[in-house]
Amino acid sequence: MIPATRYAGRNGVDLAYKVFGEGDRDIVLSFAFISNVDVFCELPEHLEFIERLSGLGARVILFDKRGTGLSDRGGLDASLEDHADDLAAILDAAGSRRATIIGWFDGGATALVTAARHPERIDAVIAYEVLAVGHADEDFPWELDASWIASLMAGLDASEWGRGLVVRQFWQAEGADRLVAWWERYESMSATPTAARRLAEAIVRLDIRPYLAEVRAPVLVLHDTALEAIDEAPIRWLADALPEGRLQLVHRSSALPAILPDSALVDEMEEFLTGSRSGGRRDVLTTVFTDIVGSTAALAQTGDERWRSIHAAHDEALRRSIARFSGTEANTTGDGIVATFALPSSALHFATQALESAAALDLELRVGVHSGELIMRGDDLVGLAVHAAARICAAADPGRIMVSDTVRTLLLGLPFAFEPAGERDLKGVPDRWRLWYCVDGPDGTEARRA
Repeated sequence: MIPATRYAGRNGVDLAYKVFGEGDRDIVLSFAFISNVDVFCELPEHLEFIERLSGLGARVILFDKRGTGLSDRGGLDASLEDHADDLAAILDAAGSRRATIIGWFDGGATALVTAARHPERIDAVIAYEVLAVGHADEDFPWELDASWIASLMAGLDASEWGRGLVVRQFWQAEGADRLVAWWERYESMSATPTAARRLAEAIVRLDIRPYLAEVRAPVLVLHDTALEAIDEAPIRWLADALPEGRLQLVHRSSALPAILPDSALVDEMEEFLTGSRSGGRRDVLTTVFTDIVGSTAALAQTGDERWRSIHAAHDEALRRSIARFSGTEANTTGDGIVATFALPSSALHFATQALESAAALDLELRVGVHSGELIMRGDDLVGLAVHAAARICAAADPGRIMVSDTVRTLLLGLPFAFEPAGERDLKGVPDRWRLWYCVDGPDGTEARRA
């Protein structure tokens, strides 16, 4: 579930933030250039990134700096010190005593200044593609690639802003249209063209050298060697200038810019924060959620002992079906079971039999099925596909199997029949989803139990 946006106040400025999850540590994301915490969460890849960080036992805090997104749009002349103190105010509002900050580009510069000005609040900093100075001078001979800067400035023109000109040079791979469309919305909802230009000019003026020696927290400095717009040398200079700085080079398999962290980046972050990598194997599987309808009423009617016996028989029947169709039990949910299958057809065979087994015990199930990429980390399933399957199950009518359009498409040509269930919003899952009921299973078996 995507949390509501909250607000912290400092010196008359309202600062928007969100807090994901619960945990013993806090991780703050400090965005580059512009941001909008609501639109950021519309991209599934971002939710997976947040989920991976939450898996470290952490709350994850996002915020919009002043001048961008849902925060007050004034204050475009704010100093680095203002931004650092704003971040500390957000920690106060979120009830965070200490935190790790992950910052991109100028957001990373803000993280480092915060660590220098508020050392008692910052456990560690992860600085990704951060330059200590936004322009070249006699002591700092590096600057951003001129062609990249020219493209950025052209994209800030009022006639171009909101069209994604900046990212199109990165996102040219097949299938990137979805990402470009998201970025176009991200631009227009994060700042006006004039504000964006002033924020870009502030990045060029940036100079955090006076603060570097005061940063006592450990800092992981990350640089992607595949990113041609930024040389390795100034990133290495930053790591050397920090008392507890450590440089880690990565070469990402994706050509996408830093706003989409991939597994290689998150592995480095996790190892820095915890000392190890949990990793996790990715696979494309079909996930099935089942849920007993009216379990509370059934418990009240039958009594504890009888209900435990019925529930145990139900679980055992479902486990036999999972094994029969070569599935894997992933979890139990109290009133249901979560299982994965290599084939969507096997998943629907199981789902149909699950309804039959439940009916034999005078129980009624609702079932949700979705196919997609997920991460298997130990005994845990992680990924948006898992959340989608759970929400599809919750949306299903009693006694029916509801599936995503992905599942229906994968089963075209096989002996399964479907009827439309309409387009729906799934709570906490981006986009509208086209859903279907499985009405006939293989061999004409009706896939419903009324």
